[in-house]
Amino acid sequence: MALPAIMRGSYINIMIGDGASTEVFSIVCGLTTRTFTEQINTSDSFIADCADPEDVPIRRLIPTGRQWSLSGEGRYNRAQAALLRGAMGVTRNYRFDVAEPADDEVDAGYYAGPFILVNRQIGGTAGESGEFSSSSLQFESDGEVVWVPAA
Repeated sequence: MALPAIMRGSYINIMIGDGASTEVFSIVCGLTTRTFTEQINTSDSFIADCADPEDVPIRRLIPTGRQWSLSGEGRYNRAQAALLRGAMGVTRNYRFDVAEPADDEVDAGYYAGPFILVNRQIGGTAGESGEFSSSSLQFESDGEVVWVPAA
């Protein structure tokens, strides 16, 4: 039996750049789930069969664009509240870091590019449950995103 090369989710992080000339990236801390989405946008066209024009046409896709998204959910980190408020609606450099244990590297590196924080939610539950407050973040690409393999 061949086992897949899987890794723990704790090795994945969303990182925000500080905008300096030698940019430093900080982990957006408190997120317990982090997601990277790469999408090809399409337009479709339906092509009829010339030999049987009454047959149902076949769908053909035309790639029209690429886009990337980052999202994360978890606990509200008050220490980064001002940083994230300042990032709303502003193009900044982000990384989606895929780290791995040094003794088991298979696909380490990061996706890098400009994103805009487009949605930020903070919530909480009152009562005796004692739950911590929650946070949800949605980032959309504002330019090309590239994969940078670990050195």
